[in-house]
Amino acid sequence: MVNDFYSDKEQEGEFPMAFDVYLQARAEGKLHSLNFSEEEFEYVIDRLADEGDGEAVVELSGVAFGKMPYSVGLLTRHCDTLILYGNPDKALEILLQYEDSYQGSAVVQFLFARANVALKKFRHARDYFYKALECGEGEPDIIESVGALAQDCIDAGNYRECLFYLDRASRLGKIPYEYYNDYAFCYDRLDEPEKAAEYYNLYLDRNPFSDTVWFNMGTVQARLKDYDKAIEAFEYSIALNGSNSSSLYNLAVVYMNLQRYREAALTFEQFVAIDADVLGLLGLGESYIRLNRNQDATDQFAKVIASDDKVSEGHAGLNTVKAIECYNRGDIEGFKSAFIDIYKTGTAWLGVVYDVLPQLENDKDFIDFLLELKQNDNI
Repeated sequence: MVNDFYSDKEQEGEFPMAFDVYLQARAEGKLHSLNFSEEEFEYVIDRLADEGDGEAVVELSGVAFGKMPYSVGLLTRHCDTLILYGNPDKALEILLQYEDSYQGSAVVQFLFARANVALKKFRHARDYFYKALECGEGEPDIIESVGALAQDCIDAGNYRECLFYLDRASRLGKIPYEYYNDYAFCYDRLDEPEKAAEYYNLYLDRNPFSDTVWFNMGTVQARLKDYDKAIEAFEYSIALNGSNSSSLYNLAVVYMNLQRYREAALTFEQFVAIDADVLGLLGLGESYIRLNRNQDATDQFAKVIASDDKVSEGHAGLNTVKAIECYNRGDIEGFKSAFIDIYKTGTAWLGVVYDVLPQLENDKDFIDFLLELKQNDNI
């Protein structure tokens, strides 16, 4: 939008020249000597924002607003940046200083609301929000301003309050489809997966090419135990982005839950090829155990321990392999020793032992051994 608005002057070279002047002043530590017009300051600030240089935006917007405190545009840019980069107290201090001058500005009232949300003063934020609606009635960008306030609520961890603002935005007019993702995210965090899935579907109906949203949809469907839909969503995510390790990991977990261990192993293998995360190695090791590939499982647990010897799950995995192999070859003392080591960790690896050796349920010697373990305070 900035480039379109200033297209004539940019073609003439006025604003790019201003950016060069800014760079030189910054390098020399002479920003306060800049003698820019309001439009030149706005152009350079917006360009820095586009480049993601937050520190420079905060610095230059402060200098610019200090020179032209009457400018709503510079006030907006400076306070917005302060809020965005974690200094809402300073933004609110500046806004209060000039409150009387901008009573009729919807933009400024929204800034008040956003600063209060960042400070978790949600009741105060609503007061300013209602003032902003009064001042900005009929303005074309008001839905976008309400949406920004909703996003601030997500950043502040108040998902119910975010839904309030999203609902208000939708009552003001047609909302951008991207807001459906915010709706879904909030419902997901509020443990309402059915509503989350509903809004993820609305988003994907408009834009089916987001691997992140397909991942989120898969995660929600897995929580709803609709594993077929979860698998479909994760597969779409991976098809769109083969490097989406989160989708690969969650897909592998779904396969594990369905006892589809061969597919789980293949998916974990894809995961660890891109991300040698401990959880992936442990998952791959477990899937190998369940496929009776004990040496391959041992190799994965050895990698875990090599990366961090203090990861108890890696040692528990090795002892799980040892316990199973000892029991199968009749080495009961070796089995008991490995089982005790697993038992001490209190991990879910005992469940793997029971699943792979279901005969333990009817093994009287094992049951007596287990009762003795439970009665022993030293273990």
